[in-house]
Amino acid sequence: MCNMARRIPASMFLCLIVALSAADNSGICFAAAEDGWGTLRGRFVITGDIPKQETLDVTRDEEVCGLPGLKDESLLINAENRGIANVVIFLDSRDTVPVHPALTKAASKPAVLDNKDCRFVPRVVRVQTGQTLRMLNNDPVVHNAAAYLRRSIPFNEIIPTAKPSERVIGKAERGPARVDCSIHPWMRAWLVVLDHPYSVITDADGNFELRDIPTGEHTFHLWHERSGSLSRAVMDGAILETERGRLTLDIPDGGVLDLGKIQVTAEQLTGSSK
Repeated sequence: MCNMARRIPASMFLCLIVALSAADNSGICFAAAEDGWGTLRGRFVITGDIPKQETLDVTRDEEVCGLPGLKDESLLINAENRGIANVVIFLDSRDTVPVHPALTKAASKPAVLDNKDCRFVPRVVRVQTGQTLRMLNNDPVVHNAAAYLRRSIPFNEIIPTAKPSERVIGKAERGPARVDCSIHPWMRAWLVVLDHPYSVITDADGNFELRDIPTGEHTFHLWHERSGSLSRAVMDGAILETERGRLTLDIPDGGVLDLGKIQVTAEQLTGSSK
């Protein structure tokens, strides 16, 4: 456990589930989880002006890659609800983490990183140690995946058209690892490599939900590719400064810890990738 992480008491955000009578209109929010395990939820939104999504400069295989009018996907904001996609939240522990029985088979299926329209899809891939990472190429041109791993041996894999390439990563990374295509330099993805299944990536509306977490106190890491570790946010109207993106939370027994709306400034997310 990282004692330097900022600790947020469960009482600030915990949404407990109670049995309500027919006349009770108190609106308690979520169904209870199984005893011994809990759920973490929240939603990341941007404050300030929404940055413009820039068009990429396609300089290779223009006849294929230039047709879709590729945009920079390092920062994806839903203009209608200000949700931030691809924020990574993962349980950060150097100790062995108990895993819910329902999640023990999560690593039996391959994690997939595709090349489509001269983009890596998805932008962020969750993969466990020992799990097969399957890299695909659905484009009519050759791509490669150069993964800048730090604790495992980095690799640079050529991915021919319609011929998958597979890898198994042996060690967990301390943070997301960058993946580039050196043939098409605008292409980028990230691998979240952990030795447990407790990571989640926000959807197009900024929502995340991480289920079946062991109850008790855990440290979580908040990260986005444009800012690196998220050091500052606003939750429940209060300014929160984390220790290098690490936040310690109490996961309730059989319940849900709802962080609600987590606000991040546009300025924090418009810096260079880290």
